[in-house]
Amino acid sequence: MVSSEQLLDILGNETRRMILQLLAEKPRYTTEIASLLNIGQKAINDHLKIMSEFGVIELYTQKQSRGSPRKYFKINEKFKLEFTLTPGFFRVYILSPEMDLKLVLEKFPEFKKLQKKVEQMEKIRRIEHYRKMCRDLGEELFRLTQATMYIETLLAKVRQQCMEAVDALGLNPLERRVLFEVVTAGRGTTMRDIAEKCNISSEETLEILKNLEKKNVVRL
Repeated sequence: MVSSEQLLDILGNETRRMILQLLAEKPRYTTEIASLLNIGQKAINDHLKIMSEFGVIELYTQKQSRGSPRKYFKINEKFKLEFTLTPGFFRVYILSPEMDLKLVLEKFPEFKKLQKKVEQMEKIRRIEHYRKMCRDLGEELFRLTQATMYIETLLAKVRQQCMEAVDALGLNPLERRVLFEVVTAGRGTTMRDIAEKCNISSEETLEILKNLEKKNVVRL
């Protein structure tokens, strides 16, 4: 799977962002994308190849009523990205799409009504109902986004306070960086994850942690 650094490089290209915007709407074929963006097909193919190699998009073939099967590109269903940038907090999340639906509904019982409405839409299929459902879901998403922003603000504040505490320990810059990443790491964070964030090897990370243990800063 693509790393956060590679992903930022991919999204740094305007043409790729425009392609992803089109593919987020629905799967499309190369000539269709080239026509919509008014860009040469060869250039589009190059961008599609790069994003396919990093697993951001997928290629599949679909039979046509006439002629040869056509190759379509779509957003990888196992790919979900969230980007957060605020004072004291910068992170690119590449999330797993897997979720425990039963657990979600237990924690948010109000979602059961929304789920039932969406299921009913499959039978009704009327434009005015789609409009209302999109509005209702959009409002719920906005409410949850506001809550997420509030938690991220609190987290950023705690991270800034943590950095001030780490700075006061009189450590060298790399020791401060490693210690900060260890203290603020989320669940499931590995030594390799810490090393990648600090741009050093796992061996160097372990050696720094051992030195911090000798200084009674951490306990391994």
